[in-house]
Amino acid sequence: MTMQRAQPWLGTLVEIAAGAPDQGALSAAIDRAFARVAAIHAVMGFHDAASELSQVNRNATHDWVPLSADLARVLTAACEFAHASNGAFDPSIAPWLVASGQLPRHDGCANYASPDWRAIELDGDRVRFTQPLLLDLGGIAKGYAVDAALAVLHDAGLTRARVNAGGDLARFGDTAAPVRVRHPLHPTQMLQLAELQNGAVATSAGYYQNGASPLRHPGSGAELCRHDSISVFAPDCMTADALTKIVAAEPARAPALLAPHHAQALRLAVENDTLTLTTCDGSGWHKIFNEAAA
Repeated sequence: MTMQRAQPWLGTLVEIAAGAPDQGALSAAIDRAFARVAAIHAVMGFHDAASELSQVNRNATHDWVPLSADLARVLTAACEFAHASNGAFDPSIAPWLVASGQLPRHDGCANYASPDWRAIELDGDRVRFTQPLLLDLGGIAKGYAVDAALAVLHDAGLTRARVNAGGDLARFGDTAAPVRVRHPLHPTQMLQLAELQNGAVATSAGYYQNGASPLRHPGSGAELCRHDSISVFAPDCMTADALTKIVAAEPARAPALLAPHHAQALRLAVENDTLTLTTCDGSGWHKIFNEAAA
């Protein structure tokens, strides 16, 4: 049988769909998967002034702050992506999102700090900042939560499962399923990009965002993906999510940055009244199709 449920976590709706012969075991596994997501939310939720991430933002400028295992893993990965991309991925751009009203201001935090991932100093399970910073792990934390929930379902022995959290999706099973994104010009129309059986995909897009895009170039602060979407297929969802930001910010460097992760990017865009789908892997960018955007 198949069961599907959804709960609000990490600023989005987390949907879990899974299948197994035993209804009781299936329901219990989904409960445990949601509990895992809830625990990660409590650690990394930017909106929660009491979260562990908020405590880091308040205190790491003054002293070393201890990190839980989950936060240490995600922050380490974030810094590795920042270093590999020379800052095309930067977890410290939260002040721009606070200024635009997309993230809340918290007392005691560096709400107006200048982003600079190089000021994050990690030492195993502790962190400090060498200048005032404000971190938002946002999408990469969401991807990590998707991976963690899927791992719970896999360890429960389920035959198939899917976890979807606002554009971050991972699944396993014996059949492939279509991956679709919204049409850049027609919000009720979905376009199929590919199929996914075992693995993950993350999509970043700003064309239906009210107000400013939450995607920013870490160097300039310029809004990204206002008229296009970037989808990245990768073995895990945390990697896929981080790479969407890198590809959006630095498309010319995307092949070299995707290759080490065995990842592939798809860009859907409207340019000069033409809908264009291009793909990128370690060999470069390749056009798949053009068609009139009307």
